Amino acid sequence: MNSTRYPFWVKRIYRFLRYSDERKRFFREIKIKRAQNDNLKSNFDPVCKNLIVFFVPGADRKTGLETISGGVISLVSLCEESRKLRAIHQAETLMCIFPRDFLFIKYKNFENETDLFRFEQLPDYFKSVNKLILHVPELLVPYLKYLLLQPELIWLNKIQHVHINVVNASILLMPSPSQVDALTEIADKVTITAAHSKYCTFKERAFYGKPLHKFSAWISPEQYIFQAYEKKENILVVSPDSSPYREQILHVLTGIEELKVVVLQNLSHKEFKEMITKAKWALTFGEGLDGYILEPIFSGSFGMAVYNEDFFTADFKQMPGIYSSY
Repeated sequence: MNSTRYPFWVKRIYRFLRYSDERKRFFREIKIKRAQNDNLKSNFDPVCKNLIVFFVPGADRKTGLETISGGVISLVSLCEESRKLRAIHQAETLMCIFPRDFLFIKYKNFENETDLFRFEQLPDYFKSVNKLILHVPELLVPYLKYLLLQPELIWLNKIQHVHINVVNASILLMPSPSQVDALTEIADKVTITAAHSKYCTFKERAFYGKPLHKFSAWISPEQYIFQAYEKKENILVVSPDSSPYREQILHVLTGIEELKVVVLQNLSHKEFKEMITKAKWALTFGEGLDGYILEPIFSGSFGMAVYNEDFFTADFKQMPGIYSSY
């Protein structure tokens, strides 16, 4: 039933009656929504004046499972560090799944203390908010105003100060200046924060015409188990990123008899940290200045990447393990 003659709710009922997966999803979401409602009432002040909200992607629509990535871990980290600063901003801080995205309650594949909520919960619960800050990942920016329901837009319009901050975790995913400007239709203040120094510049600030500041996730060697290089195993850990050179390079590496190549994929963060503790070397095919070499380095491994103009600053060009090309 794909005809445009039928409204959305008719199609939804049809799918519910016809497909068992739709029924399972429906009842699953009822359970999650009840838990989210209870969590909101138990942990947040409904008459607060200041509110900070971080958006994060929902679960995989096919599997219903959470998706874990460096970007997701960074967003959760930024949310938790912001929550610790309540004495400064006097705000309630919480995290919401992208509007209309697939629901789940909490990330279980890495250590965190952050429950996830629905943005649609907030208008009926936080009725006294005067100032709202929304931290919106760059990939959500072009779609945000179209995903919001009428009650959510009415709530935003009633709040005296609405500040949207675009979280630029990857310059390659940043929307156009016009798409960022369009956020002013639902906010009276728009800013940008950058995860990397390379694109936290006056040039980028001028390009978007918005205030721009560094806002990088907290990461520290103390979070990792350091293992001396000589005590490590002959393991090379590799990021799961795609690259035109990936197959060729891995073909050569896997042909080395005494070397074990492990792709860091489908692991919990605990399993990830255990593996990089064992590994002597780490290779990333991604942006380069990412967790696939930084976290192994904190664990005593030797990190390798190709210099990437979009993410590395010039001082990395001469560093050991940073190559000029594949």
